[in-house]
Amino acid sequence: MKIWNRKLGLAALAAVMTGALLSGCSKDNAANEGNHESADTGKEITLEMMTFSHTNWPYKENWPIYKYLKEETGISFKVQPVMSDYTTTMNLAISSGEIPDLMMVNSLNAANTHGASGAFVDYFEHLDQMPNYKKFLDDHPEVKAAILSPEGKNYFMPLYGLEQQSRRSWLYRDDIFKKHNLTPPTTYDELYTVAKKLKELYPDSFPIAVFNGLSPLVNMAPAFNTNSSYYYDFEKNEWRYGPTEDNYKKMVEYMNKFYAEGLVAPDFMAHKRKQFNDLLLQNKSFIASDYIGIMDELPLMLGDASSEFSLDYMVPPIGTPDGKSHNVFAGLQSDGFAVASNSKERDRLLQYLDFLFSPEGIELATWGREGETFTTENGVRTFNDDYKEFGDLRTKTGIATIGAHIVLDMTAYESMYSPKMREAMKIAPDHETMPQPRLAYTNEENEVLSMVGETVKKFHEEQIAKFILGQKPMDEWDTYVQEVNKLGVQQVLDVHQSAYERTQKFLNEAK
Repeated sequence: MKIWNRKLGLAALAAVMTGALLSGCSKDNAANEGNHESADTGKEITLEMMTFSHTNWPYKENWPIYKYLKEETGISFKVQPVMSDYTTTMNLAISSGEIPDLMMVNSLNAANTHGASGAFVDYFEHLDQMPNYKKFLDDHPEVKAAILSPEGKNYFMPLYGLEQQSRRSWLYRDDIFKKHNLTPPTTYDELYTVAKKLKELYPDSFPIAVFNGLSPLVNMAPAFNTNSSYYYDFEKNEWRYGPTEDNYKKMVEYMNKFYAEGLVAPDFMAHKRKQFNDLLLQNKSFIASDYIGIMDELPLMLGDASSEFSLDYMVPPIGTPDGKSHNVFAGLQSDGFAVASNSKERDRLLQYLDFLFSPEGIELATWGREGETFTTENGVRTFNDDYKEFGDLRTKTGIATIGAHIVLDMTAYESMYSPKMREAMKIAPDHETMPQPRLAYTNEENEVLSMVGETVKKFHEEQIAKFILGQKPMDEWDTYVQEVNKLGVQQVLDVHQSAYERTQKFLNEAK
């Protein structure tokens, strides 16, 4: 509390002075507006928060990170952790009017839609109370470009840092490959050949581990120089639709081949993370497409048996001559914080969030408390030996879990990575796509996306699944392309183009 009072008190004073200067004293301090309680930094309060709960590190009420945050800010949370179907839970909370004071929103569009209806606070109206957040946006214009509403407002507070560890990657069981003198594939033909060999060696296996519907295609698409959805082609400076392109067809043909020959699990589309993990942990899959972090996280699940298990980074194989040896880098995380506009402790919450953008807040959220989670010797910080890996740190302390941070200094965790993980983190950036623009859409554009776009998406996914499962012959591809185009692909492309131009105009005007 002392640190909160001292640092935030000074910050609040500076914010008021800065805000007054910036606004020409035309706007009263928002802390005194409406029926929101003024920020009493001396009072301990408990607020409600809804957030995700990851299966690998499910939320624990006694995680020390929340104790540290309470000690610094005077705020504790009654957390509603959501393990699955977050979108439905979030929408139900908003539609019922029972919005928690602070909640995670899982997309910019969701934040903008509900923010425009009055559910969430527009952070831009309170930057005078949030000097650290304002500075962060000034220092990171690429983030500012990705958090706007179509009216230039800001209902979405982005998470920053953890995306570095959540990179999509191709991985392989290097212990199994070495055991059988196999070479990691560099092309999809080689991927097919090595998977066939592994299938011969392990007949009950499904050598390539993929899961969760058609999502594996998202990371495969760059190898075929295409994309699994609408995308901005930075080389041609135009918006395109990948699922009708010839190269996309070639990717589907490979997946059909993998499926037909048992190289992927027959029910891989229905698999969730647990089934995916089990395939790798039980020696039933040896090549995988997933987050790079599982290199260190999966061995933890094996405990003492982990010495015989080793995942390594695999340079993405290419599928076509013009394909790129790239994984998809999504850029900024899709999750962010939103503050309920009717929260009686709005101003305390804004100060709390701003603290998490301050150097002290970033340090606390990243490292935890000295003497408890880390020590310093000769000026070098080291996490306690209690934490074997980054995932272990998250599981035991709550550090770097969703809800407990905004900005993380990911360099702090490098010492916790395995040597292979550290090496992979050096290589990975050279094999990634540029992040696609994150755009803000008007109500009319959202209507097109929700009606036409969803119709196109549903049809596309149904048809692609049929092609992969062999329920539809590949020689019907041209008919599929004609049919999906008739559903309104160009109309959706026009929406993206319009939103992209609007964002570019806003950013240029802000320069």
